[in-house]
Amino acid sequence: MKGWIYKITHKSKETGENDYPAHCYIGQTRVSIKDRWNQHCNACLNYEPLPLSRQRGKQAALYEAMAVLRIENFVIEQLAEYEHSDESELAIILVESEIRFIDEYDSIEKGWNTKKATKASVRKSGEKTLAALAKENGVAVSSLRHRINPKNETIEQAIAYLVNKKNNPSTIYIYKRQRFNTLGEIAESKVYNPYSVPRKKIEKKVRDLRKNNTIKQLRDKEENLIILTLTDDIFEPIKSRNISVVTPSGETITGSKKELHESLHYQHPDLVPKKLTTLISRLGKPNWSNEQAFGFEYPPDLMHIKPFIETGGYIWANKEKPDFVRQDGKPVVLHETKEVFLTQTKFADAYGLKIDAVSEMLNKKGMTAIEIIRQYGLKP
Repeated sequence: MKGWIYKITHKSKETGENDYPAHCYIGQTRVSIKDRWNQHCNACLNYEPLPLSRQRGKQAALYEAMAVLRIENFVIEQLAEYEHSDESELAIILVESEIRFIDEYDSIEKGWNTKKATKASVRKSGEKTLAALAKENGVAVSSLRHRINPKNETIEQAIAYLVNKKNNPSTIYIYKRQRFNTLGEIAESKVYNPYSVPRKKIEKKVRDLRKNNTIKQLRDKEENLIILTLTDDIFEPIKSRNISVVTPSGETITGSKKELHESLHYQHPDLVPKKLTTLISRLGKPNWSNEQAFGFEYPPDLMHIKPFIETGGYIWANKEKPDFVRQDGKPVVLHETKEVFLTQTKFADAYGLKIDAVSEMLNKKGMTAIEIIRQYGLKP
């Protein structure tokens, strides 16, 4: 088994110069120098500084420097290489060497190391080999080594994770002779989920089947897995109630909300809401008809205006017609001039009045448009 001591320093990508020659970070690794560098880079990208010093990791100062000065301006180099047949002895050698190099470069006082590894803690954990610890805890030594090295976990953390995984098996799903790690993978497949049944709906169906013991379920003790075999009915399309709507041409068409939205938005983009969720929200309101929801009829807030415009000879003030898709605000009717202002704000702006005052007079005092105009001594 091999291990290495390495040094990380600043090196400007543009000039090739070390702008911080007194600073460095000393570390040890039992994976390759390249792999350890990739671990540092990934950890730096995910690093979030914590205010409490006791929560800051050994590499906190390094990652803060790399985050500020940018990762591409740092390099890693090998300082020493060691080999030993006993893993615990190799661990001790690496720690002693790391401490020696940290002292040589004074990388705690002047550099980015925050603390030294302690010999005592290594010797204590090294009293047993990984193989012995794996056997003692009933986990695979290869899995234990993988958690410690590439994932950079402590022996205690790695053992705790593997024991927990052993006691809590993972679940995989088999469908059409294919293996999936999550139901989300199947939900996103156009081949196996042709009707685009939402992931949450699939998950609920599977939960209900498991609860009722009506799904094939096997336990693989060797791989510590629960294997669920899915059936076609899980991916059947969701039945939706059809609705009917009268289009501006007078034609009545029927279909699902999604089908009608796709078709009618394409034909009437200026009337039908762009988002299906907006349409569904409108259809769910008791005071909205299907035609109003699709934008083919005056919305509820404007229905009382319809007779003025269509049969009363009234016009939209300043020739500003309502946009049924985005209309927001209460209209104001000025009967004296047979005009309809789209909103209270439009009315206030037309006469140079403050919207807050106009809104209070219209909504709280119940005044009409002409009464407000006359109160300010204006002409309609």
